Order: sequence, then C-alpha cells, then structure tokens
Amino acid sequence: MSAEEDEPTPPAEPIEDPCFRESSEDAALDQAFDYLNTKFCQPAIWFDSFFKDDRIEDDARAGTIIRWYNDFSYYEKEGFKYRANLNARLNLPGVNERLKFIFDSTGEDDPFSFLKGPDDKSERDVGLRYDWYAKGRVSFNIKANLKPKLEARWRYTYPISESTTTRLTQKVYQEKKVTGESTELDIEHAFNQTYLLRWTAAASFENDLDVWELGTSLQLYQYISNSQAISYRASIYGVDEPYHYISNANIGLTYRQNFAREWLFFQITPEYNWSKEVDSERLNQAIITFTIEILFQNI
Repeated sequence: MSAEEDEPTPPAEPIEDPCFRESSEDAALDQAFDYLNTKFCQPAIWFDSFFKDDRIEDDARAGTIIRWYNDFSYYEKEGFKYRANLNARLNLPGVNERLKFIFDSTGEDDPFSFLKGPDDKSERDVGLRYDWYAKGRVSFNIKANLKPKLEARWRYTYPISESTTTRLTQKVYQEKKVTGESTELDIEHAFNQTYLLRWTAAASFENDLDVWELGTSLQLYQYISNSQAISYRASIYGVDEPYHYISNANIGLTYRQNFAREWLFFQITPEYNWSKEVDSERLNQAIITFTIEILFQNI
C-alpha cells in the first residue's frame, strides 16, 4: 500500500448551522429569535446573515451591528462610480434593549431596495426603533426619524413545510403630509443546506403622487463554505403612472467572501441592467461592482 493510500481523507468542512444556536439571553426577543431559527430557517438564516439582508436585521436580537462598505462600480455607458455606505443599529446604554438607534445611508425603508444599484442617491435615515413585540411567528416595531417620519412595521412568518416558508411584511408610515404603505411577500424554499430559492413581491403606494409601484425578484442562494456564498438574481420594477411601464429590470449575481479577519468581507457583482426614466430612452448597460466591507456585530 502506498504512502498516499495510508493518508486519511480530510473531513468535509461542516456547514455551520445558525438555526440551532441558542442565545445567551433570556429576554423575550431573544427567545423569539431562537424559536424562529429552529422552526423556520434552515439555510435561510445563514444566507440572510452572511449577505446581511434587512430581513435578518429587522427582527434581530438585542445587540449592535455596524457596517461600513465601499462600492467601486464600472458602468458600461456611464463610467466609474464610487459610493461609501454606513449602516448602524445600536442599543442605547442604560435604556431598554428593545430601543435601538438607527443610522442608514442606503434607503432601508424602500421596499424596492433589491432593485437599487450602488449609485442611487438615498436620503440618510437617522432615528430610533422600538421592537414592541416579537413572539413566535409575529413581530411588530415602530420607528421614528428626523425627516420627520413615523413608521409601523408588522411581520408574519408561516412555515408551509419544513422546506418552504412564507413571510408577509406590512408597513404604514406618515412623513410630513404624505401617507404611505408598502406590502412585501416572500416565499422561500430550501432544496437542501446548499441551495435556497426566494421569490419576493412588493407593492407600495403614497397618497401625494397617487402612484402604485410594483416589483418582484427571484433569488437563488448557493452555499460554498462557511466563508463563501453566491446569490443569483433577476428582478423587475414598474409603476402605473403617468402610464404603465417597466422602469427597471436587472439580472446578475453576487459572490461574497469573508477573508483575513472575521469582520472583513469582499464581494463582486456583475450584472446587466435595463432602466428607463419618464420621457427618456431606455438605458441598457452592463455593470460590475467590487465591494469591500468592514462589519462589526454583537447580536
């Protein structure tokens, strides 16, 4: 028998399963988070945590998340663009852990954020969020910011089966004289711990413009290792005024990797985008974005 044959085969790298982690806190919010993990997630929680999706942060346990990331993009017809982003959710010292300070430079409240590119100019969101209720399948929070704007968000999660989950999110808000609402529906199916498919539909309405915005996306997540994953996506967005038309369509993928330090990430996003503004020609172009991210969290 050769020396090569005597060498043991290294074990496959285990998939870290966040669904069965238990928090060290006994607070109701932490218990609800653990319940949702064990009952509904399987790979979904891992992918949302790794890609830092707002779904995981909206119902996060008490703790701190600070993300600073820089997008370097090349647009086929518009050239190079750069954008720096800073998002933070912080517990306030000496205050109820349900209350969080929010700073967001990327338009967290936009239900169509899955269609937004790195060059979109979103107003910074600075305010407070109170996680009023989180138990079992239901969560509810209220947020106020400096615009001023007051928003209430209700979310209901229902497991159809061990592999398929639905999630309904309803928001209503008042911003100065504008009253608006948005509805989001997610249906996700885990084929196994390697692949997760998610379909998202969103609708939004504001009374000042009397315009409905509608969008949908399809995402396939692929697990590679505990430090690598890919997200493939296709999305479309449209409005019903001044006439019915598709404002934006996009296909692409994102490769994301953790490297060097547990708080350091990079990702590469090649995509093709079809966009149209009112009274302008449709702009079709390839885009590639390189992102460096520093992430600090304690949740």
